[in-house]
Amino acid sequence: MEKLYGRKKELNLLNKRFNSDNFEFGYLYGQRRIGKSSLLSMFTKNKKSIILYASDSADIDIRQSFSNTLNEALGYSNSIYTDWYSFFEALDKFCGNEKVVICIDEFPNIIIGRDGKRKKTDFDSCLQKAIDLLFKKRKFTLILTGSNVSFLSKELIDSKAPLYQRNTFALKLEKLEFNEALEGVKGIKDKFEKAKTLCLTNTFPYYISLINESNTFDENLDNLFFNQDAVFTEAPSKIITSDKATGGLYATLIKYIALGYEDIKSLSDVLDIESAKISKYLKELLDDRVLIKRNSFQSTKKTSYEILDPMLGFYYRFIRDNYNNIHSGFGRLIKEKYKNAISEFIDKGFEKLCLTYLEYLSKNMRLNGFFIEFENFCFQSKLLGRTVEIDVISKNENKILIAETKFSKNKRTLKDYKNMLEDLEAEIFKPFKEFELYLFGANGFSDDLKKVNDNRLHLISLDDMFNEKM
Repeated sequence: MEKLYGRKKELNLLNKRFNSDNFEFGYLYGQRRIGKSSLLSMFTKNKKSIILYASDSADIDIRQSFSNTLNEALGYSNSIYTDWYSFFEALDKFCGNEKVVICIDEFPNIIIGRDGKRKKTDFDSCLQKAIDLLFKKRKFTLILTGSNVSFLSKELIDSKAPLYQRNTFALKLEKLEFNEALEGVKGIKDKFEKAKTLCLTNTFPYYISLINESNTFDENLDNLFFNQDAVFTEAPSKIITSDKATGGLYATLIKYIALGYEDIKSLSDVLDIESAKISKYLKELLDDRVLIKRNSFQSTKKTSYEILDPMLGFYYRFIRDNYNNIHSGFGRLIKEKYKNAISEFIDKGFEKLCLTYLEYLSKNMRLNGFFIEFENFCFQSKLLGRTVEIDVISKNENKILIAETKFSKNKRTLKDYKNMLEDLEAEIFKPFKEFELYLFGANGFSDDLKKVNDNRLHLISLDDMFNEKM
């Protein structure tokens, strides 16, 4: 059973719509396992509601399923409505003038199906007619949900779509805010165990819900990936949030990105496939929110690709090619083989966790500046005569935010601060006059570093990060 926590902002938005005196029609969408069902469960609690699930079936089968659910609520016999408009007329009768919530879950399955090739039906045109002629006179809330992010994003702006501009709201569900994710791991008392857990799950609610707070990090890792009955080894579909990620070149691209090939040229070279084809497949994975794209600092020419979901990255990096061996009981051996690589993965996860934390601070206006896009950056400095690697960087007009992260039980020292100052001497930073410096130290900072008198410097420990409140 998935734990329910967080989502206060989203719940407030939905309840605001529910409490209006008008008919409200909106979209709730986001990738699989992002918590749409949990949010709907929280929202509909103690409310008169019907949730209709659209399976990837023939149109008549979906209508039969919807008819059965609605007829049961109306107290009718289970006869199928002959067409979609008749169904919406019955739905209108069920709602009447009451405040009711109607959810149609996985709405894109009705229109395009999982493969995007469903035979055209009149569902959306009948729904448009029902909204215009029936529903607008009512006070209920109709919500269409879906995991096909690319389809629903286009649906909202497609002037030719039957439901264009009929919706009164749209809510795209992203991962949890940093402070909300802390609620899901509050039972883990050891700060390093808690940090390692979040380095693996980041703030994705579904993954956090699977963590047993009484277990050690290694025990949870085994239960998720390395035991013979591990959650994601037994049922990898639970972690794969897009149908495109299950096989073919899509899966190959994800695997190699997980291995560190993060730009089109390196992927093209290692796979010996032309760049144009690589680019086409990457775009589809971007549209499905499997990947995210990052432009290099101060340049739109150099682009890298990352797997959005850290657990999916872990699966492709360590599990997918070892699936049969883990099922045969060699999980412990596989885990030992990748021990150092897993440690590096967690270290990289801490960098991303710190980035998520800075995004949270920015959204709550707790940074000294207006910072939105955070990224990592690596460049060759002729002036310094070496490569400069910046863990997190963001720009706000003439001000630069730089963050250096390190997941270690050793305290950060004065040398770390001086290294940051040296990096600022690189030629790329010459045009900028103001800097905000964030130094993340998992276990705190040396006394001489804490005595540094620099208003630009912000020292952030795990204790600071985990002291955030809901």
